[in-house]
Parts: sequence; C-alpha cells; structure tokens
Amino acid sequence: MSRSGGSRLAARGRYASAGSVRRGDLRASDDERESVAEALRAHYADGRLDSDELEQRVSLAYRARSRGALSALLTDLPAPRRRVARRFYRFQREVLPYHVGAFVTVNGALSGIWAATGEGRFWPAGVLAPTTVLLASHAFGSRWLRGRLRRGRAQH
Repeated sequence: MSRSGGSRLAARGRYASAGSVRRGDLRASDDERESVAEALRAHYADGRLDSDELEQRVSLAYRARSRGALSALLTDLPAPRRRVARRFYRFQREVLPYHVGAFVTVNGALSGIWAATGEGRFWPAGVLAPTTVLLASHAFGSRWLRGRLRRGRAQH
C-alpha cells in the first residue's frame, strides 16, 4: 500500500471519515450560504427581523464555515412550508415500500390461511378491505403531494 501525502494526513487524523462527522459540522457551500441569506431576507420582508438584525445575520451567514452555523441563524424563525412539505414527501415516499411489504405479508398470510383451511366465506376481507384503502390513500396522497410540489416549483 503506498503512502501518499493524503493518506499520511488521514492516518494522523487530520481528515475525518464521512461517517464520523455530524451533519452540523460539515463545511457549508457558497450556495448554502446564499440560500440562508435569501431566507433571512424573506423573513425580514415578512416582518420577523428588523434591518439591524438582518444585516448582522446575513453577515454571519456569509462568514459561516459549517452547516451548523448556518442553521443556527434560522433556529428562531419558522421553517418555510415548502421545506416542511418536501421533508414530509421524502419521508412518506421512503416509508411506502415498507407499507406495501406489510400489506402483502399480512394479507397474503391471511389469504393463505383461508385457502389452507378451506372455509367457504372469505374472512380475510375484513382486514384486506381497510388495509387496501390505507395503502391506496398513502400512494395517491404521495402522488398528489408530488404534483403540488412540482407545480409550486414551476410557479416560483
């Protein structure tokens, strides 16, 4: 294994592995600084900040080195609805495959038990019907929210 300058620095601990760094300690990009400055200006326009506080926070935003320092500038201000909606959309899209898996597992097992017992009346329908409604509302709600977020992006 070769010992280049970068690997020696890493061996001495100057570079941390990606897994050991908290999100707030990661370096901020110029785009992230500008995004926070724009958010602060929007809060000023809404009357949440006075001009002195805006000037101070924008100055701190442009000097910030980490994402944590940037987020600290916004902690006492409400999050924009679009950001909350996007986070919710991502969360429920991540959960949807687990919802489908649980639906298939539970209803498949109940239907298999029904088929194995040979009972005439399809008793798993008592579980199948409401869980189908829940899964369909999850899937269509996700699709609806995605459409709303895309239309909102096109309008801005």
